[in-house]
Amino acid sequence: MRGDVALVFRLCLLSLWLASCGCLGARVLINEVCCNPAGADDHKEWIELYNSGSQDVNLAGAKILRGGSQFAEVYEFPSFVLRAGRYLLLGESQVEQAQLTAANLDLQNATSETDGVRYLSPDGSYTDTVVYGQPNINALPDDSGQPAVSFAPKCPDGYSLVRLPNGTDTDDCGLDFCLEALPSPGLPNPVRADFALLHVQLWQESGEWLLDCWVKNLSAHPPQQTATLRTLLDGVQVGQENITFLAAGDSLYFMNFLPVQDEQNHLVELILDLPGDPVPENNRFSCNLLQQETGNVRLNELMYDPAPGTPEWIELWQPGRASRADYLLRDAGDNHFSFSLPPEEGYYVLCGSAEDFLAAWPDCPDSALVEVNGWTPLNNTGDSLYLYAADEVLLDQMNYAGQSAPRGKSLELDPQNAGLWRPCLDGSGTPGRANSVAPPAPEFSGSLKLIGSPCDPRSGERIELFYQLQSPSNHVSCSVFDRAGNRVRVLADNISLGSSGSLAWDGRSSGGKILPRGVYLLLWESRPASGGKLLRRQLSCVLL
Repeated sequence: MRGDVALVFRLCLLSLWLASCGCLGARVLINEVCCNPAGADDHKEWIELYNSGSQDVNLAGAKILRGGSQFAEVYEFPSFVLRAGRYLLLGESQVEQAQLTAANLDLQNATSETDGVRYLSPDGSYTDTVVYGQPNINALPDDSGQPAVSFAPKCPDGYSLVRLPNGTDTDDCGLDFCLEALPSPGLPNPVRADFALLHVQLWQESGEWLLDCWVKNLSAHPPQQTATLRTLLDGVQVGQENITFLAAGDSLYFMNFLPVQDEQNHLVELILDLPGDPVPENNRFSCNLLQQETGNVRLNELMYDPAPGTPEWIELWQPGRASRADYLLRDAGDNHFSFSLPPEEGYYVLCGSAEDFLAAWPDCPDSALVEVNGWTPLNNTGDSLYLYAADEVLLDQMNYAGQSAPRGKSLELDPQNAGLWRPCLDGSGTPGRANSVAPPAPEFSGSLKLIGSPCDPRSGERIELFYQLQSPSNHVSCSVFDRAGNRVRVLADNISLGSSGSLAWDGRSSGGKILPRGVYLLLWESRPASGGKLLRRQLSCVLL
């Protein structure tokens, strides 16, 4: 009798182990959701499931729940075997390619509050939940069982919510899901990585023209396709690089010699081709070798995060008399406005209201102001700006991060280091006039010299790190750390700098707050643009 009991106990353990293996081997996920079809929603909504496990699973008795004020059942699956690595499309009657049809999914659009969709396994032991839109006033739970705090975005008409990459589940809806303008019901979700051209620079060295740039993956995942970077001189391709892999957030550096054998002006173009890139505007660059002879308007200074009660503005510099009069300014989100400039050389300030601008900057000449109809607010957390002629020819572009300049301080081109954007050294900015010029660097030996420590940031003091490097062009990163090793401010993030100059720190964090008193470390890393040894130094400073 005792042996029979032991056998039964062992069989029970084996059954439980096999059941757990089945759960691990078969993992059903909501992979794509269309809750807001184009036009009327009637009978066009659908849900795509994906078996990301290694075993087939019979869905008989599994349920779909729709979340509004609470989760409620809207569909129960019949017997249907979802093969491992396969997709199932559940749709309403007007979804032609649906494998299973639901009478009424009644998915909500998150119009004014969080809504959701949940898959519930046949035995009720497993859920996969997508919550989307905000605020979560009904405390809809996610897969943790607690009210959700991370949300997929709200869907515009005709868009779907897609899981990227397919079958990846972190139980964080804000991280796992994104919007897709071209839904793919029943098929793998397209991975659309956003590559960007950054820090493009042209210079002459020993009689040769050189061009360098960085390509950065701005997305949260690597692309599935190969990207191509092409260099064109007067419309003729003179170089090509293939990018087969670039991890999320990572960058690659490229440098080319340009086959220029004369003193004439030439058009240089960089074209970054990546199939499916959702932001093609940051994939092109063009300029003339001899910029000053072209009269092209360029971006020169901008106030993207003004002090409270003061307006945003963008300053342009027109280096010579221009034949063009009409222009277009666009950001990475395709927000844009048009404007016109006089043909004369000079600084011109774009703003939404000349009256509001002059109230804050009364010394700016009236002749420099260009009031824009339909002003598009600048993004305080970072963006890309593209300046076009009326015929869509790209004249200039720039990128900035949220921490590029503290609140109330403009971001300007450094007149002593071509292509470098920095916080304006003039506390009020320089709209309508030449950009600020750094005072002469002190004489010192070595590569780096720290001046201004100890510093009282509450009195407007700042710390300056002067540098003098052997190479005429360098890639520099510089960050500030507290004594616990936490990075509190980024002064330079792999930017191009000349042979000499300075970086300034105002004692504030990346969020713009004055940091506590104490000792801080500045970590400097630089490398010549043409390659060579890395210069790495740590310097200490004190805030009072």
